Amino acid sequence: MPLMVEPLVMQPNAQAGGYMVDGDIDKILPLVRQAVELGADVIKADPTDDVSAYHRVIEVAAGKPVLVRGGGKVPEAEIMQRTHELMQQGAKGIVYGRNVIQHPNPAGMTRALMAVVHDGVRPEDALRYLES
Repeated sequence: MPLMVEPLVMQPNAQAGGYMVDGDIDKILPLVRQAVELGADVIKADPTDDVSAYHRVIEVAAGKPVLVRGGGKVPEAEIMQRTHELMQQGAKGIVYGRNVIQHPNPAGMTRALMAVVHDGVRPEDALRYLES
């Protein structure tokens, strides 16, 4: 049976008011490494504050597929751009919740994200799926 590990780095409750991602890469990397050492077959990791550094998470995962968590709710264009950048750096997929479920058009958002992830559609072109 495959083992998926989801190493979470959360901001302090007093600072962020609850379940909020801490995208500090220096906190994420050791947890991803530990997930690999524990035998993870798949890793579901937080997005980093600096998206351009996500390749480091992929490298530390040592060939294990990395699925990126969605993090906090962000504007449509931002989530499309971030998703595109993450895929370009080697992420194997995404696991987004609130950016899809809380969107006024969840079906359109799903189609848009699938186009970016699976078809390599540019972020600005994927936004057209949200128009219908």
